[in-house]
Amino acid sequence: MVYIIGVIGEMLNKRIKDLENEKKKLEIENQKLLNAVNDMKMLLSQLQLRIYFEGEGLIVLLERLRELEILDVDEIFTRSVEIIAQFFELETLHLYRCEGIFLRYVAGIGSKKLPNAFEIIKSKVIEDALKNGYSTLPKIILRSDINEYEPWFAVTIGEKNNAFGVLVVEEISTEKFSETLIKYINAVAGCLYANTRTALEQERALETIYKKSDGTWDEIYYLKKKDVFEKRREKFGIPYEELCISYKPEMHETIVNTFRKSDVLTVINQGNRIILKALLPVCDSQGKAKVIERLASKYDIKTC
Repeated sequence: MVYIIGVIGEMLNKRIKDLENEKKKLEIENQKLLNAVNDMKMLLSQLQLRIYFEGEGLIVLLERLRELEILDVDEIFTRSVEIIAQFFELETLHLYRCEGIFLRYVAGIGSKKLPNAFEIIKSKVIEDALKNGYSTLPKIILRSDINEYEPWFAVTIGEKNNAFGVLVVEEISTEKFSETLIKYINAVAGCLYANTRTALEQERALETIYKKSDGTWDEIYYLKKKDVFEKRREKFGIPYEELCISYKPEMHETIVNTFRKSDVLTVINQGNRIILKALLPVCDSQGKAKVIERLASKYDIKTC
């Protein structure tokens, strides 16, 4: 009797194991089917994307970019980033301007982990994009180890090795990420650069009217730029600061040369002491405090 029960037990155990194996096989097959469905969905999504982009959609986007008021480079960038992000349904899109070996933040939407200013070599994705037109995180990972935070992809604005700026997407879902999407954004960046060149020509024309020989600007231009910075802060949360200092006339040239190229300066009064006001784009209160601290450590200045 015991022997019979033992045999039956063994048979039941074998049956249970067989069922468990069958269950695992079914789970694997089910996962394969789910993966295949997801692949088909992604493929369908990309096909729909191409049909839309290559139809009227992309034309409408380019027209919207061309219709922007071309008054100021920072303003056209600020407004263009929003339009491009909405069109491609990107949750994050940020634009940096090239200043020598540095990148400085201009405008963007969504969360941002990269700093407002940093050396180009700090990001391998961006560095590669500036050399080749665009680059992606998967491409860089295949080449070398990643030691610092990297965006998903970056697209150059302007010519390779002589770029004006770069569009950066830090986060994107795997469903949206594709070579097709990046190539279309790259094409749009080309159009944006064409608009930018026109704006730069206008800015150079404004320099002949409003920029003085000492590197400061007429107050009319200063107030216009302040209005642009204020709009960027209200709409996109991009900070800027304004400082006011006074100092002796003989220190004027030296002090003006300590400011960044992107800072906008104006002299609002002259007398025994010069009163200088400065707009500091993409700068917070701590950054402003550091600027004042640095100036105060070298020169006899007073805040006003």
